[in-house]
Amino acid sequence: MLSERVGLLSSKAILVYEMNEFIVDLHCHIVPYVDDGASVLEEALFLVESQYAQGVRTICATPHLRASMFESSDEEIIRQFGRLKEMAEERFPDLTLFLSREYHCDRLLREHLKKDMILPLGYRPGENREKGALLIEFSGRHTWQQMEEYIELVQSFGFVPVIAHVERYPAAGSKEKVRALAKLGARIQVNAGSILGRDGLKTRFLVRSLLKENLVDVVASDCHDTEDRPCELQAAYYWIKEKYGASYAAAVLRDNPRKLLAVE
Repeated sequence: MLSERVGLLSSKAILVYEMNEFIVDLHCHIVPYVDDGASVLEEALFLVESQYAQGVRTICATPHLRASMFESSDEEIIRQFGRLKEMAEERFPDLTLFLSREYHCDRLLREHLKKDMILPLGYRPGENREKGALLIEFSGRHTWQQMEEYIELVQSFGFVPVIAHVERYPAAGSKEKVRALAKLGARIQVNAGSILGRDGLKTRFLVRSLLKENLVDVVASDCHDTEDRPCELQAAYYWIKEKYGASYAAAVLRDNPRKLLAVE
């Protein structure tokens, strides 16, 4: 049972991690009760423990906002995040948690932009909301033209668009298309699990080709649960380090996400 697993990682010696200042996880679904991520608080805590054991010391939780699917209010998100943050930081005093959302490119994103209701990456509840980076998500139905339009829309409100798991979108399913997105000013995020083959051979090939071409800005966990979509950041770090060197691994798993979160 899950309750028997909570505390399992903290009862063991935390894995020794070789990156100075450790990993930053820019995209994950650890806030309970609000989307298709952690279903209950104890599962959320286990996900945090799993991230911590893999060397993560900075986490930005990014619950979904998507019309007719994930419409939890910012107020509810902040309330549930506050409970998780208090318990997680009590267990791991050197862990820093931020809050944002994964904004699906639809009418709700447009409404939130117009009403100045955005939680940017690196947001701390209770502080003034500043401009910064914004994690945006497309679907398989978005066309290339729509992707361009939403990138321009986000930029017009003063935010830097960070495209979540770019490897999933048919409209951007090549190195050339991803390079074009980067030229538009978007930052490119891929999932650790995709690098390791969790989403199939075709997706793995695309993601690894993007890494080879230096087209990836951020590798994140996008973890949702403890079984089907877990955190796999440490394995991704060692794979990238072995193929492309420690500097590149540190850039996509620490340095670049720190900049997007505006962590000093």
